[in-house]
Amino acid sequence: MAYCRLVFPLLVLSVVQSYASSVPVFLWGDLPKTSLKSNPLTAVSPKEFEDVLKEELSGDAFTVIFIEETLSVEDFSSKTSDGEVPLRYLRANLGDSYYLPSVTDALEALNSFADVEKENQVKLTENGLSAEIEPEGGKFLFIELKDANEKDTRADLLRRHNDFMEDMFAKLQNRYEKVVAIYTARNPSWTVSESHRVRRQATEDNKVYRLDGLLLYVEDIVLTESNKTTHLDNLESSTSTFNETGNTMSTNMKFGADDIQLNFVHKNGYWTFNNVVLTRSTLSEVLYPEIEVYSLTGWSYRCSEKVTFSTVNETINFSLTFKDMERRLCGDSQSGASAGIAIDPSVQRPNVQPFFKTMNASDLVFGDSFNCIGFFSVPIWSGLFVVFIFLAITFYGIMMMMDIRTMDRFDDPKGKTITINAAE
Repeated sequence: MAYCRLVFPLLVLSVVQSYASSVPVFLWGDLPKTSLKSNPLTAVSPKEFEDVLKEELSGDAFTVIFIEETLSVEDFSSKTSDGEVPLRYLRANLGDSYYLPSVTDALEALNSFADVEKENQVKLTENGLSAEIEPEGGKFLFIELKDANEKDTRADLLRRHNDFMEDMFAKLQNRYEKVVAIYTARNPSWTVSESHRVRRQATEDNKVYRLDGLLLYVEDIVLTESNKTTHLDNLESSTSTFNETGNTMSTNMKFGADDIQLNFVHKNGYWTFNNVVLTRSTLSEVLYPEIEVYSLTGWSYRCSEKVTFSTVNETINFSLTFKDMERRLCGDSQSGASAGIAIDPSVQRPNVQPFFKTMNASDLVFGDSFNCIGFFSVPIWSGLFVVFIFLAITFYGIMMMMDIRTMDRFDDPKGKTITINAAE
Protein backbone atom coordinates (compact mmCIF):
# COMPACT_ATOMS: atom_id res chain seq x y z
CA MET A 1 0.00 0.00 0.00
CA ALA A 2 2.81 2.40 0.86
CA TYR A 3 4.49 1.58 -2.45
CA CYS A 4 1.30 2.42 -4.36
CA ARG A 5 0.97 5.73 -2.53
CA LEU A 6 4.48 6.60 -3.62
CA VAL A 7 4.20 5.47 -7.23
CA PHE A 8 0.85 7.13 -8.01
CA PRO A 9 1.98 10.74 -7.32
CA LEU A 10 5.11 10.13 -9.40
CA LEU A 11 3.01 8.91 -12.31
CA VAL A 12 0.71 11.92 -12.05
CA LEU A 13 3.71 14.26 -11.92
CA SER A 14 5.27 12.66 -14.99
CA VAL A 15 2.00 12.99 -16.94
CA VAL A 16 1.64 16.66 -15.99
CA GLN A 17 5.21 17.37 -17.02
CA SER A 18 4.66 15.68 -20.38
CA TYR A 19 1.90 18.19 -21.17
CA ALA A 20 4.10 21.21 -20.47
CA SER A 21 5.45 22.65 -23.71
CA SER A 22 9.19 23.19 -23.91
CA VAL A 23 10.60 25.68 -26.41
CA PRO A 24 14.10 27.03 -27.10
CA VAL A 25 15.17 30.47 -25.88
CA PHE A 26 17.93 32.52 -27.55
CA LEU A 27 19.33 35.61 -25.76
CA TRP A 28 21.80 38.05 -27.29
CA GLY A 29 22.89 41.66 -27.01
CA ASP A 30 24.50 43.48 -24.08
CA LEU A 31 24.60 40.48 -21.77
CA PRO A 32 26.92 40.39 -18.75
CA LYS A 33 29.91 38.09 -19.11
CA THR A 34 28.65 35.29 -16.90
CA SER A 35 29.76 31.69 -16.66
CA LEU A 36 26.27 30.31 -17.20
CA LYS A 37 26.13 27.35 -19.54
CA SER A 38 23.05 25.53 -20.79
CA ASN A 39 22.58 21.79 -20.46
CA PRO A 40 21.12 20.34 -23.69
CA LEU A 41 20.11 17.11 -21.95
CA THR A 42 17.59 18.61 -19.50
CA ALA A 43 14.65 21.01 -19.74
CA VAL A 44 14.91 24.26 -17.80
CA SER A 45 11.99 24.81 -15.43
CA PRO A 46 10.24 28.22 -15.16
CA LYS A 47 11.90 28.85 -11.79
CA GLU A 48 15.37 28.08 -13.17
CA PHE A 49 14.66 30.28 -16.18
CA GLU A 50 13.70 33.18 -13.89
CA ASP A 51 17.06 32.76 -12.14
CA VAL A 52 18.77 32.94 -15.54
CA LEU A 53 16.86 36.13 -16.37
CA LYS A 54 17.92 37.69 -13.07
CA GLU A 55 21.57 36.98 -13.93
CA GLU A 56 21.43 38.04 -17.58
CA LEU A 57 19.13 41.07 -17.16
CA SER A 58 20.69 42.36 -13.97
CA GLY A 59 21.84 45.59 -15.65
CA ASP A 60 19.64 48.50 -16.69
CA ALA A 61 19.15 47.23 -20.25
CA PHE A 62 16.15 47.57 -22.51
CA THR A 63 14.76 44.07 -23.23
CA VAL A 64 12.89 43.12 -26.39
CA ILE A 65 11.21 39.71 -26.62
CA PHE A 66 10.40 38.28 -30.07
CA ILE A 67 7.64 35.66 -29.78
CA GLU A 68 7.05 33.09 -32.50
CA GLU A 69 3.89 31.02 -32.65
CA THR A 70 5.96 27.83 -32.96
CA LEU A 71 9.69 27.20 -32.65
CA SER A 72 11.92 24.18 -32.05
CA VAL A 73 15.61 23.38 -31.90
CA GLU A 74 15.45 22.01 -35.44
CA ASP A 75 14.55 25.47 -36.80
CA PHE A 76 17.99 26.84 -35.85
CA SER A 77 19.76 24.21 -37.96
CA SER A 78 17.26 24.07 -40.84
CA LYS A 79 18.25 25.07 -44.35
CA THR A 80 16.40 26.05 -47.50
CA SER A 81 16.56 24.17 -50.78
CA ASP A 82 19.43 26.48 -51.77
CA GLY A 83 21.40 25.56 -48.65
CA GLU A 84 20.78 28.95 -46.99
CA VAL A 85 20.26 29.22 -43.23
CA PRO A 86 17.03 31.19 -42.46
CA LEU A 87 18.20 32.41 -39.02
CA ARG A 88 21.60 33.63 -40.19
CA TYR A 89 21.49 36.78 -38.03
CA LEU A 90 21.20 34.72 -34.84
CA ARG A 91 24.08 32.54 -35.97
CA ALA A 92 26.19 35.63 -36.46
CA ASN A 93 25.59 36.56 -32.80
CA LEU A 94 26.54 33.20 -31.29
CA GLY A 95 29.61 34.71 -29.62
CA ASP A 96 27.56 37.18 -27.56
CA SER A 97 24.54 34.94 -26.95
CA TYR A 98 23.14 32.59 -24.35
CA TYR A 99 21.13 29.67 -25.74
CA LEU A 100 18.72 27.41 -23.86
CA PRO A 101 17.47 24.57 -26.08
CA SER A 102 14.54 23.54 -23.87
CA VAL A 103 12.66 25.82 -21.47
CA THR A 104 9.30 24.84 -19.97
CA ASP A 105 6.68 27.61 -20.09
CA ALA A 106 9.20 30.25 -21.13
CA LEU A 107 6.59 32.97 -21.77
CA GLU A 108 5.04 32.44 -18.36
CA ALA A 109 8.41 33.04 -16.73
CA LEU A 110 9.04 36.12 -18.90
CA ASN A 111 5.65 37.63 -18.08
CA SER A 112 6.14 37.09 -14.36
CA PHE A 113 9.66 38.53 -14.48
CA ALA A 114 8.77 41.66 -16.45
CA ASP A 115 7.23 44.64 -14.70
CA VAL A 116 3.67 45.16 -15.95
CA GLU A 117 3.96 48.94 -15.63
CA LYS A 118 7.17 48.99 -17.66
CA GLU A 119 6.27 46.81 -20.63
CA ASN A 120 4.78 47.31 -24.09
CA GLN A 121 3.11 44.64 -26.21
CA VAL A 122 2.76 44.94 -29.98
CA LYS A 123 2.14 42.54 -32.86
CA LEU A 124 3.89 42.18 -36.16
CA THR A 125 1.22 41.66 -38.81
CA GLU A 126 1.25 41.64 -42.59
CA ASN A 127 0.74 45.42 -42.43
CA GLY A 128 3.62 46.02 -40.01
CA LEU A 129 3.61 46.71 -36.28
CA SER A 130 0.20 47.08 -34.67
CA ALA A 131 1.34 50.13 -32.66
CA GLU A 132 4.21 52.60 -32.45
CA ILE A 133 6.96 51.94 -29.92
CA GLU A 134 7.14 54.73 -27.36
CA PRO A 135 10.73 55.81 -26.52
CA GLU A 136 9.96 56.02 -22.81
CA GLY A 137 7.13 53.53 -22.78
CA GLY A 138 8.84 50.92 -20.64
CA LYS A 139 11.76 48.65 -20.09
CA PHE A 140 10.31 45.51 -21.74
CA LEU A 141 8.93 45.19 -25.26
CA PHE A 142 6.99 42.06 -26.29
CA ILE A 143 6.61 41.62 -30.06
CA GLU A 144 4.40 38.77 -31.25
CA LEU A 145 5.35 37.64 -34.77
CA LYS A 146 1.92 37.11 -36.31
CA ASP A 147 2.59 37.88 -39.97
CA ALA A 148 2.28 34.34 -41.30
CA ASN A 149 1.11 34.03 -44.89
CA GLU A 150 -0.49 30.93 -46.37
CA LYS A 151 1.92 31.10 -49.31
CA ASP A 152 5.01 31.12 -47.11
CA THR A 153 7.11 28.07 -46.43
CA ARG A 154 8.61 27.54 -42.99
CA ALA A 155 11.99 28.76 -44.28
CA ASP A 156 10.44 31.93 -45.78
CA LEU A 157 8.71 32.72 -42.48
CA LEU A 158 11.89 32.28 -40.43
CA ARG A 159 13.97 34.29 -42.92
CA ARG A 160 11.53 37.21 -42.78
CA HIS A 161 11.54 37.15 -38.98
CA ASN A 162 15.33 36.98 -39.01
CA ASP A 163 15.51 40.18 -41.06
CA PHE A 164 12.89 41.88 -38.88
CA MET A 165 14.77 41.06 -35.66
CA GLU A 166 18.03 42.33 -37.13
CA ASP A 167 16.46 45.62 -38.21
CA MET A 168 14.52 46.10 -34.94
CA PHE A 169 17.57 45.36 -32.79
CA ALA A 170 19.63 47.91 -34.71
CA LYS A 171 16.94 50.58 -34.24
CA LEU A 172 16.73 49.88 -30.51
CA GLN A 173 20.51 50.09 -30.16
CA ASN A 174 20.42 53.57 -31.66
CA ARG A 175 17.74 54.57 -29.14
CA TYR A 176 18.97 52.89 -25.93
CA GLU A 177 22.39 52.52 -24.37
CA LYS A 178 22.02 48.79 -23.59
CA VAL A 179 19.72 46.37 -25.38
CA VAL A 180 19.07 42.67 -24.74
CA ALA A 181 16.97 40.58 -27.16
CA ILE A 182 15.19 37.29 -26.47
CA TYR A 183 13.83 34.98 -29.15
CA THR A 184 11.33 32.27 -28.12
CA ALA A 185 7.85 30.89 -28.91
CA ARG A 186 4.56 29.77 -27.47
CA ASN A 187 4.65 26.16 -28.67
CA PRO A 188 7.17 23.77 -30.24
CA SER A 189 6.92 23.49 -34.01
CA TRP A 190 8.01 19.86 -34.40
CA THR A 191 6.63 17.85 -31.48
CA VAL A 192 4.01 18.21 -28.76
CA SER A 193 2.67 15.94 -26.03
CA GLU A 194 1.40 12.47 -26.97
CA SER A 195 -2.26 13.45 -26.53
CA HIS A 196 -1.95 15.84 -29.48
CA ARG A 197 -0.83 15.36 -33.01
CA VAL A 198 2.36 16.70 -34.57
CA ARG A 199 2.05 20.37 -35.43
CA ARG A 200 2.87 21.22 -39.04
CA GLN A 201 2.71 24.34 -41.13
CA ALA A 202 -0.61 24.48 -42.97
CA THR A 203 -0.71 24.68 -46.75
CA GLU A 204 -4.33 25.73 -47.13
CA ASP A 205 -6.74 28.29 -45.70
CA ASN A 206 -9.24 27.13 -43.11
CA LYS A 207 -12.05 29.19 -41.65
CA VAL A 208 -12.59 29.30 -37.93
CA TYR A 209 -15.53 31.34 -36.68
CA ARG A 210 -14.44 32.70 -33.29
CA LEU A 211 -17.70 33.91 -31.84
CA ASP A 212 -18.79 34.83 -28.34
CA GLY A 213 -18.57 31.53 -26.43
CA LEU A 214 -18.35 29.40 -29.59
CA LEU A 215 -15.63 28.01 -31.85
CA LEU A 216 -16.84 26.72 -35.23
CA TYR A 217 -14.67 25.41 -38.03
CA VAL A 218 -16.37 24.80 -41.33
CA GLU A 219 -15.11 24.91 -44.90
CA ASP A 220 -18.50 25.91 -46.30
CA ILE A 221 -22.08 26.44 -45.06
CA VAL A 222 -24.63 25.49 -47.74
CA LEU A 223 -28.34 26.30 -47.50
CA THR A 224 -30.57 24.29 -49.84
CA GLU A 225 -34.19 25.14 -50.61
CA SER A 226 -35.65 22.52 -52.95
CA ASN A 227 -33.20 22.74 -55.88
CA LYS A 228 -31.82 26.19 -55.00
CA THR A 229 -28.44 26.32 -53.26
CA THR A 230 -27.01 29.28 -51.34
CA HIS A 231 -23.51 29.49 -49.87
CA LEU A 232 -23.45 31.34 -46.56
CA ASP A 233 -19.92 32.75 -46.59
CA ASN A 234 -20.38 36.42 -45.71
CA LEU A 235 -20.92 36.71 -41.98
CA GLU A 236 -22.15 40.20 -41.17
CA SER A 237 -22.71 39.91 -37.41
CA SER A 238 -23.16 37.42 -34.61
CA THR A 239 -24.61 37.41 -31.09
CA SER A 240 -24.78 34.76 -28.37
CA THR A 241 -27.18 34.35 -25.46
CA PHE A 242 -26.71 32.17 -22.38
CA ASN A 243 -29.07 31.19 -19.60
CA GLU A 244 -28.16 31.78 -15.97
CA THR A 245 -27.45 28.13 -15.17
CA GLY A 246 -25.18 27.66 -18.20
CA ASN A 247 -27.25 24.76 -19.58
CA THR A 248 -28.31 26.33 -22.88
CA MET A 249 -26.62 28.57 -25.41
CA SER A 250 -27.84 30.16 -28.65
CA THR A 251 -25.60 31.82 -31.23
CA ASN A 252 -27.20 33.87 -33.98
CA MET A 253 -25.23 34.29 -37.23
CA LYS A 254 -26.47 36.78 -39.82
CA PHE A 255 -25.60 36.14 -43.49
CA GLY A 256 -27.33 38.89 -45.42
CA ALA A 257 -31.04 38.02 -45.66
CA ASP A 258 -30.52 34.65 -43.95
CA ASP A 259 -30.17 34.26 -40.20
CA ILE A 260 -29.25 30.98 -38.56
CA GLN A 261 -29.45 30.37 -34.83
CA LEU A 262 -27.30 27.53 -33.47
CA ASN A 263 -28.79 26.05 -30.29
CA PHE A 264 -26.69 24.02 -27.85
CA VAL A 265 -27.73 22.17 -24.68
CA HIS A 266 -25.45 21.16 -21.79
CA LYS A 267 -26.59 18.26 -19.59
CA ASN A 268 -25.04 15.43 -17.52
CA GLY A 269 -21.46 16.11 -18.58
CA TYR A 270 -22.27 16.30 -22.31
CA TRP A 271 -23.16 19.09 -24.69
CA THR A 272 -25.42 18.59 -27.71
CA PHE A 273 -25.84 20.58 -30.92
CA ASN A 274 -29.63 20.48 -30.60
CA ASN A 275 -30.99 22.25 -33.69
CA VAL A 276 -30.70 25.24 -36.03
CA VAL A 277 -33.40 27.88 -36.46
CA LEU A 278 -33.43 29.35 -39.98
CA THR A 279 -35.00 32.80 -40.35
CA ARG A 280 -35.62 34.27 -43.78
CA SER A 281 -37.85 37.35 -44.03
CA THR A 282 -41.09 36.30 -42.27
CA LEU A 283 -40.30 32.59 -42.53
CA SER A 284 -38.85 30.70 -39.57
CA GLU A 285 -38.00 26.99 -39.71
CA VAL A 286 -36.44 24.67 -37.14
CA LEU A 287 -33.85 22.32 -38.68
CA TYR A 288 -32.86 19.12 -36.89
CA PRO A 289 -29.62 17.18 -37.37
CA GLU A 290 -29.63 13.98 -39.42
CA ILE A 291 -26.98 12.55 -37.07
CA GLU A 292 -26.58 13.37 -33.39
CA VAL A 293 -23.90 15.99 -32.76
CA TYR A 294 -22.59 15.83 -29.20
CA SER A 295 -19.41 15.64 -27.15
CA LEU A 296 -18.08 15.60 -23.60
CA THR A 297 -17.98 18.83 -21.62
CA GLY A 298 -14.80 20.70 -22.50
CA TRP A 299 -14.24 18.55 -25.62
CA SER A 300 -14.73 19.30 -29.29
CA TYR A 301 -16.87 17.41 -31.79
CA ARG A 302 -15.09 15.70 -34.67
CA CYS A 303 -16.98 12.72 -36.00
CA SER A 304 -18.13 13.24 -39.58
CA GLU A 305 -17.00 15.11 -42.66
CA LYS A 306 -20.24 17.03 -42.92
CA VAL A 307 -23.30 17.63 -40.75
CA THR A 308 -26.71 18.34 -42.25
CA PHE A 309 -29.71 19.90 -40.53
CA SER A 310 -33.07 19.57 -42.32
CA THR A 311 -36.75 20.32 -41.77
CA VAL A 312 -39.19 17.71 -40.53
CA ASN A 313 -42.07 19.40 -42.36
CA GLU A 314 -42.08 18.09 -45.92
CA THR A 315 -44.14 20.98 -47.34
CA ILE A 316 -41.10 23.29 -47.25
CA ASN A 317 -37.84 21.46 -47.79
CA PHE A 318 -34.88 23.27 -46.23
CA SER A 319 -31.49 21.78 -45.40
CA LEU A 320 -28.40 23.39 -43.94
CA THR A 321 -25.07 21.58 -44.41
CA PHE A 322 -21.83 22.32 -42.58
CA LYS A 323 -19.28 20.92 -45.04
CA ASP A 324 -15.85 19.55 -44.29
CA MET A 325 -16.23 19.85 -40.52
CA GLU A 326 -13.86 16.94 -39.94
CA ARG A 327 -10.74 18.34 -41.58
CA ARG A 328 -9.94 20.93 -38.93
CA LEU A 329 -6.56 22.62 -38.87
CA CYS A 330 -6.40 24.23 -35.43
CA GLY A 331 -3.81 26.40 -33.71
CA ASP A 332 -3.28 29.95 -32.59
CA SER A 333 -5.10 32.27 -34.97
CA GLN A 334 -3.18 34.34 -37.46
CA SER A 335 -5.08 37.17 -39.11
CA GLY A 336 -8.86 37.08 -39.40
CA ALA A 337 -11.65 38.72 -41.29
CA SER A 338 -13.59 41.51 -39.69
CA ALA A 339 -16.58 39.26 -38.90
CA GLY A 340 -14.69 36.96 -36.57
CA ILE A 341 -13.16 34.57 -39.12
CA ALA A 342 -9.58 33.51 -38.41
CA ILE A 343 -7.02 31.74 -40.58
CA ASP A 344 -5.33 29.06 -38.50
CA PRO A 345 -2.37 26.76 -39.18
CA SER A 346 -1.51 23.55 -37.34
CA VAL A 347 -2.88 20.09 -36.92
CA GLN A 348 -6.05 18.19 -37.69
CA ARG A 349 -8.44 18.90 -34.84
CA PRO A 350 -12.18 19.19 -34.11
CA ASN A 351 -14.65 21.59 -35.64
CA VAL A 352 -17.25 22.86 -33.17
CA GLN A 353 -17.25 23.51 -29.43
CA PRO A 354 -19.58 25.68 -27.32
CA PHE A 355 -18.32 27.09 -24.02
CA PHE A 356 -21.70 28.17 -22.52
CA LYS A 357 -20.26 31.42 -21.18
CA THR A 358 -19.12 34.78 -22.48
CA MET A 359 -15.43 34.69 -23.40
CA ASN A 360 -12.99 36.78 -25.37
CA ALA A 361 -12.75 35.36 -28.89
CA SER A 362 -8.94 35.38 -28.78
CA ASP A 363 -9.00 33.24 -25.61
CA LEU A 364 -11.07 30.44 -27.14
CA VAL A 365 -9.11 27.25 -27.75
CA PHE A 366 -10.45 23.92 -29.00
CA GLY A 367 -10.34 21.11 -26.44
CA ASP A 368 -9.46 17.50 -27.11
CA SER A 369 -11.40 15.91 -29.96
CA PHE A 370 -14.32 13.54 -29.46
CA ASN A 371 -14.25 11.13 -32.42
CA CYS A 372 -17.45 9.15 -31.66
CA ILE A 373 -15.58 5.85 -31.72
CA GLY A 374 -16.74 3.07 -29.42
CA PHE A 375 -14.43 1.13 -27.15
CA PHE A 376 -14.32 -1.92 -29.45
CA SER A 377 -13.00 -0.49 -32.68
CA VAL A 378 -12.14 -2.53 -35.80
CA PRO A 379 -8.43 -2.97 -34.85
CA ILE A 380 -9.42 -4.13 -31.35
CA TRP A 381 -11.90 -6.68 -32.71
CA SER A 382 -9.28 -7.91 -35.21
CA GLY A 383 -6.73 -8.36 -32.44
CA LEU A 384 -9.22 -10.19 -30.21
CA PHE A 385 -10.22 -12.47 -33.11
CA VAL A 386 -6.59 -13.46 -33.75
CA VAL A 387 -6.00 -14.03 -30.02
CA PHE A 388 -9.09 -16.25 -29.75
CA ILE A 389 -7.91 -18.35 -32.71
CA PHE A 390 -4.47 -18.84 -31.14
CA LEU A 391 -6.06 -19.72 -27.79
CA ALA A 392 -8.34 -22.29 -29.46
CA ILE A 393 -5.40 -23.89 -31.28
CA THR A 394 -3.32 -23.94 -28.09
CA PHE A 395 -6.18 -25.42 -26.05
CA TYR A 396 -6.81 -28.12 -28.69
CA GLY A 397 -3.12 -29.01 -28.81
CA ILE A 398 -2.91 -29.30 -25.00
CA MET A 399 -5.99 -31.56 -24.91
CA MET A 400 -4.48 -33.81 -27.62
CA MET A 401 -1.21 -34.05 -25.69
CA MET A 402 -3.07 -34.94 -22.49
CA ASP A 403 -4.92 -37.74 -24.34
CA ILE A 404 -1.69 -39.53 -25.39
CA ARG A 405 -1.34 -42.90 -23.54
CA THR A 406 2.11 -44.39 -23.06
CA MET A 407 2.92 -48.15 -22.69
CA ASP A 408 2.72 -49.52 -19.16
CA ARG A 409 3.90 -53.11 -19.88
CA PHE A 410 7.35 -54.12 -21.18
CA ASP A 411 8.92 -57.51 -22.09
CA ASP A 412 11.43 -59.06 -19.71
CA PRO A 413 14.02 -60.93 -21.79
CA LYS A 414 14.63 -63.37 -18.91
CA GLY A 415 11.02 -63.84 -17.97
CA LYS A 416 7.85 -65.10 -19.53
CA THR A 417 6.59 -63.47 -22.67
CA ILE A 418 3.80 -60.99 -22.09
CA THR A 419 0.55 -62.07 -23.57
CA ILE A 420 -2.11 -59.47 -24.20
CA ASN A 421 -5.61 -60.66 -24.76
CA ALA A 422 -7.88 -59.10 -27.30
CA ALA A 423 -10.19 -57.90 -24.52
CA GLU A 424 -7.45 -55.74 -23.10
